[in-house]
Amino acid sequence: MPVSSLAEKTSLVSSSEYIILKTLLQFRDQFEAVPQSFLARQINFRPKEMQISLLKLIDLGLINYEKLGGEISYRINFSGLDTIAIKNLYIKNILKTLGEKIGEGKESVVYYGYDFNDNTLAIKFHRIGKSSYKKARILRGYTERKSWITITLDNAKREFDALKCIHDNSGYVPKPIATEYNAVVTEFIEGTLLNNYELKDPNKALNSILGTLRIAYNYCGKMIHGDLSPYNILVDNDENVYIIDWPQWKVDDHVLLNRDLQNILYYFSKKYNIESDFDKIMKYIRG
Repeated sequence: MPVSSLAEKTSLVSSSEYIILKTLLQFRDQFEAVPQSFLARQINFRPKEMQISLLKLIDLGLINYEKLGGEISYRINFSGLDTIAIKNLYIKNILKTLGEKIGEGKESVVYYGYDFNDNTLAIKFHRIGKSSYKKARILRGYTERKSWITITLDNAKREFDALKCIHDNSGYVPKPIATEYNAVVTEFIEGTLLNNYELKDPNKALNSILGTLRIAYNYCGKMIHGDLSPYNILVDNDENVYIIDWPQWKVDDHVLLNRDLQNILYYFSKKYNIESDFDKIMKYIRG
């Protein structure tokens, strides 16, 4: 029977295979793909044991291989990276069970899961693919050579740091719980995206959004979301709002802040006829 779910794949990875995944991850920036001879020297497995483990990882879809310079070479893929993150979250008693996929975007995929007290969690796995790799390098200002894996790991850390600072200062974001490799774990919000929700009290929601932007700017080092729209704001059943998707945040970028604010004010103006003084609100956000 074929193994399809990420949880199933992770449960089948042995300690030997985990070591191989970690080694491929370790040398991600040194090699486009890690040569088999180099890998063998690093992990010091018996040849047969190593070959069996590599074939299993390929069969599970956790690594890819190709012939480079006359030698078979291996690289970890997104599913392999997810697997390392899941195992570490389990070891640290953060994630007991991974559930089903609940959302997918251009640079991430989100699952729900359960902690060891059966509380529901949201687990977001960052994934910077080829289509967004160049854009991410430019946005982050990278000058040295960095692999898509390294940029993916940076993305996860950036988002966790943003959520933690904003949440710690009483902003409206999901409560961050942990981050491991490309995974960011938060509380699970049972909600609907703002663009699909009919607000009974739109002024309350707008004030919460603007207050969160003010907190990010004034208490988190002039942090700006950078991609704010009704598509990354969740609304729960009590009409509490939560701004999500923070990995692309920038510092003190007035062009992006203007765009974020214009997007939100235009939405509330068009849908709820709420007219706002842009300059006054900008002054409020910047403190």
